Amino acid sequence: MSLAFQTLKGAAWLGSLPPLGLTSAVGRGLGRLASRLDDRHWGIVTDNLRSSFPERDEAWVLDTARACFSHLGQVILEIPRLVRLSPESILERTRHHGLDNLEQARALGKGVLTLTGHLGNWEWASVASGIIVGGACPVARPLDWPPADALVNYWRTRCGGEVIPKARSARQVLRALKRNKLVGVLLDQNVDWYDGEWVDFFGRPACTNKGLALLAMATGAPVLTYHNFRAPDGCFDVYFGPPLPLIKSGDKTMDVWNNTQLYTKALEAIIRQRPEQWFWMHQRWKTKPFHAWPREQGR
Repeated sequence: MSLAFQTLKGAAWLGSLPPLGLTSAVGRGLGRLASRLDDRHWGIVTDNLRSSFPERDEAWVLDTARACFSHLGQVILEIPRLVRLSPESILERTRHHGLDNLEQARALGKGVLTLTGHLGNWEWASVASGIIVGGACPVARPLDWPPADALVNYWRTRCGGEVIPKARSARQVLRALKRNKLVGVLLDQNVDWYDGEWVDFFGRPACTNKGLALLAMATGAPVLTYHNFRAPDGCFDVYFGPPLPLIKSGDKTMDVWNNTQLYTKALEAIIRQRPEQWFWMHQRWKTKPFHAWPREQGR
């Protein structure tokens, strides 16, 4: 282990010691401060909210943007607890819903693909759910700084589970599904044109990773929505939805597009429930379409 990793781990350990109520209050305060000082991300958040909720007035946009910053401040200060807390302590602050959906999906023996995004405290929920299922396998892009990446992977795997690097992940994902594992796929980030399909997301074409659709079509593994929200009592409510339908018409091009659209709209419906708890700072619509959508080609 490198000195940088050990230093980061020690800092996270110390950061996890204050009472959670104090940590949450400080996180909210830092988030509000950032909303005043970080003009670049404030502009991204408010522009995204205005475009995604054209029916809402400016007061709602500004209030939601401030709440988004406050929420993210809490998330950042809560995460260090994952380095120190026992599995029992993590589960004490987590409530799982829809476990029957998960159990029925796993009973098929094909593994489970979970459709998720940067909602609530996604790191906390991932660790907690990994404890419940005996080790989950999130697909994630490694961080650019190796010591920071090692720290993230430490808390993601210390309670069981395996992190699958996003680049060239197909083989590892297939192995995990064959072992009937739970594989988490984030589908709320922008991708380059060669990795995605342009589908409707909050009324605008968003280039969306088509890998989840390809995996579901190739393996028959059920796809469940999976998300969490921070509750007023400070706990996290984690939800496993029922399996989403798999569209297989025989036209692979259209099936990939239709399934990716289905997954994206399912994720949008979840975000609309608690928009202040989604990561609006991401430039989700950065990649622009260069050709007509399949539905515009008369197919």
